[in-house]
Amino acid sequence: MRRLVWLFVLLSINAAAESRFTPYADYLYRIWSVESGLPQISVQAIVQDAEGFIWLGTQNGLARFDGQQFEVFNTANSPLLPSNLISSLLIDDQQQLWIGTANGLIKRVDYQFVSVPGGRVGNINVLAQTQDGTIWVGADQLYRVAEQGLQHYSAHNSEVFSLLETTDGLWVGAINGVALIKAQRYQWLAAPETEHILQFHELAFYQDGLWLGSQAGLFQLDAAANWQQVALPGADSARIELIYTDQQQGMWISTLEMLFRWHQGELVEQIVMPEQDNFSWVESMLQDIHGNMWLGSRSHGVKRLRKANTERYGLAQGINDPYTWAVQPWQQYLMVGHRKGVELFDPDTRKYRQILDEQQLPNPFVYSFFTDKARQLWIGTRGGVAVFDEATLQPLFQLPTLAHLLITSFAEQNERVWLGTNAGLYFYEHREVVAFEHSNLPADVRVRSLFLDAQGQLWIGTEVGLFVKDADDQVHRIEDPVLGQSFITTVFALPDGQLFVGTFDRGFGIGEQGNWQRFTQQEGLPSNGVIYAYLHNDLLVVSNFHGIYRLNYPELRAGVINELYMLIDDRRPEGTTDSHRCCNGAGASKGALHAERLWFPTLNGIVAVGLNQLNTIAPLPKPVITAIRVDDQVFHTKNLILAAEQRDWQVSFSAPYYIQALSLQFRYQLRGYDESWIYAGNRREAFYTNLAPGHYQFTVQVKSAADYRWSDSAYVSIYLPAKWYEAKLFLFMLFFCSLMSLWGLYRLRVAALDRAQRRLQQLVAERTEALHLANIRLQQISMEDALTGLHNRHYLSTQLQQLLARAERNSSPLMWVLLDIDHFKQINDRLGHQMGDDALKQVARILQQNSRSTDHLMRWGGEEFLLILEDSVNAEQYLRRLQQALAAADWQSLGLPTPLTCSIGAMQQVPEQDWQSCLQLADLALYQVKQLGRDGYLLLYATQEYPVNGHPENMLLAELISKGWISWRSDKQAFKPV
Repeated sequence: MRRLVWLFVLLSINAAAESRFTPYADYLYRIWSVESGLPQISVQAIVQDAEGFIWLGTQNGLARFDGQQFEVFNTANSPLLPSNLISSLLIDDQQQLWIGTANGLIKRVDYQFVSVPGGRVGNINVLAQTQDGTIWVGADQLYRVAEQGLQHYSAHNSEVFSLLETTDGLWVGAINGVALIKAQRYQWLAAPETEHILQFHELAFYQDGLWLGSQAGLFQLDAAANWQQVALPGADSARIELIYTDQQQGMWISTLEMLFRWHQGELVEQIVMPEQDNFSWVESMLQDIHGNMWLGSRSHGVKRLRKANTERYGLAQGINDPYTWAVQPWQQYLMVGHRKGVELFDPDTRKYRQILDEQQLPNPFVYSFFTDKARQLWIGTRGGVAVFDEATLQPLFQLPTLAHLLITSFAEQNERVWLGTNAGLYFYEHREVVAFEHSNLPADVRVRSLFLDAQGQLWIGTEVGLFVKDADDQVHRIEDPVLGQSFITTVFALPDGQLFVGTFDRGFGIGEQGNWQRFTQQEGLPSNGVIYAYLHNDLLVVSNFHGIYRLNYPELRAGVINELYMLIDDRRPEGTTDSHRCCNGAGASKGALHAERLWFPTLNGIVAVGLNQLNTIAPLPKPVITAIRVDDQVFHTKNLILAAEQRDWQVSFSAPYYIQALSLQFRYQLRGYDESWIYAGNRREAFYTNLAPGHYQFTVQVKSAADYRWSDSAYVSIYLPAKWYEAKLFLFMLFFCSLMSLWGLYRLRVAALDRAQRRLQQLVAERTEALHLANIRLQQISMEDALTGLHNRHYLSTQLQQLLARAERNSSPLMWVLLDIDHFKQINDRLGHQMGDDALKQVARILQQNSRSTDHLMRWGGEEFLLILEDSVNAEQYLRRLQQALAAADWQSLGLPTPLTCSIGAMQQVPEQDWQSCLQLADLALYQVKQLGRDGYLLLYATQEYPVNGHPENMLLAELISKGWISWRSDKQAFKPV
């Protein structure tokens, strides 16, 4: 049943894919090899399980891949594995992984390797499962798996190299022929005699014919059992390495250095692999659940191909120069300006044609286009302007007085054509070029954008701010602290009458004079640059140097950014081959709508985003809880019952995702303990210590940094029973006995009152005072850790508002410090919990001895302490003093062989920042110190650019530092933030 569901999902995805053939060069790709963690360069088998993990069989072990890291299984860590040379893989309809090796067969069930009786049959060439559920094994003979183990299929008595089930039955590729098994009937079909001994190691059924690959070439076998050898054009090697049929009516055939592709029955592509990307010798393939193609190489690792929703037309499509700077529709074509003139691009044929070069232009570097009311085409270059007849492209005139200037933008007003340049604003009128001068417009200002609004006002975007010129030629700088001073890249009117103003590095604004809404990274944008923008229906599309994203415009006008989605995301290193690398320029003609697509200039031709693709969203990553580690035990179950003493947990999770996996962000919550989501960034582990008994549910979600949506949750339910003295019956009996004792005391007191009323009144007064003192003491005890005498978590909840108010009143920021004792678990395991308790008491005494009266010391849980410093001027000196005090303490007298060390993460709170954010950043710093070997500290300070809103703590620490939001101090020499 699972197999049928899995097949239905795959077919549904592929049915939704475009039927148009995608050339190999149009695929975006990424390659992983040994430098990424793959155990060996030869990938001989690829499969995908129901959780989405990709399994790869190599010549040095089995690897499970989630997109970020490879988990390797070999004979060193998995003794049941017969050999490290993995030759074949199969996932059956029960989601069991069958593993064929050079020394036999095993399987993996419920995260455990299991031997197969009789499985030591030498090298396993191929594995297959037929519709009746039978597992077939091709080795030195043909075998099938029965309850008692492998059974030899006696009708076939030669080595088996390939297996394929079709409607005709099970095909068996062997030596000098193939066999067909159907309903217990065995039929042998001998191949034609050749000078070679044929080994048919590849089989595929395509276009009503059986295709057979051998070491001596490619063959076909038709329904009448007629053999025909098929010649592959241009193939230097006759050996067929692979035959694979995909779900889009395609077939892939590989030789040593070539890849051939059939589509809808026709040979459509012959690819010389090393010339493409230094990847060849393909011998395994897989189409995953999202339609991505995986190619396994004998010599180069594994390569993933994916079809993007966007289109790239650059050097591969024949453009003369890849550095494009301007686009504009012209008739049915797209006019493209680059460093060598102007080319026409035909969206139907996907071909370029040069139309204007340096002989027709004052400068070959074309930067902007403009068509005026007289249907004249103005072309701005890096060295002047040329004007052409828009219909025929016949040259009309040039403007020699501007030959030394870069022309960035145009606008038309009555009889004037305004020209923005890198040295001021000009206009052309009555066949003369005039420099426009005004006292409010800086001389030689670099103009980047011009726009004439419906009221006849000319908006002038410059590198030093936004200006507006009225009908009387009076110029005013926009009175806005951002737009009035920033590098303006684009200005245009939106359909609702609002102006859109994009900047180079300060986000964008929407509104009108005196009433602007501004949006930056602090409000949730992926970056602050804007090159071009376009509003389609309710979607605002924005391009910049990091890619292209879309926003929900009605929500944006309401001041909210919720549905931001990256259509092209170039913010990460893998974008070199796994993205379309957008976009380019600052000024006019940096985007255009044509042929139902938005077009953008880039450094490799042009990129197109179809309007029908603006609402297309990639499938969400699927989170997976991979393991729960408690002490030395590892659990893989959705319902877990632990022992009462198992109070410290480590939960590992992942999300199999193969497109910019480093961009994934996780959040988790232990329901029953955490009050809200814990944002983990790219961290894939969660730690909990000293938990109370009860029912818990650990839940994790994941999202891509380019996406606004969180995935569905993966979860595991955990029950932690109480110890005997924590049991409800014991507590009830204790309460009942206490209640009876109180009742007895009450009766004694009543009797005493009857005997001596005056004495009782005096006694009542004394007891009332004692009760008052006891209440005060109980309140103190409720905020005190029973073991160490330090404050506990309850203390923070009662004192937090006073701390924050005092810090604000004194203008003295709080410092949040998380201190964790290194390797403390080893003390409990090796020396006993009593020794661990003594060590914790000693640590508490050291903290008290080396802290001020204004410092707040809390045991945060287990071996973790939270320190809040009200005057954090000398925070780094304080942290060093704590480390030195720990190192100098007399630990041997406690029975510890070596001094304790600690890992410290700290974050200074800035005004308006919430304390949970500080605590989370301190936790990130602590985690970083642990990753760098423990015994150190990492102290974080927020810079003036730190965005107090927008959850920056959810980003990677290295990204926060690289953006200049966080500065740091540490004694860890190995810490590298970028």
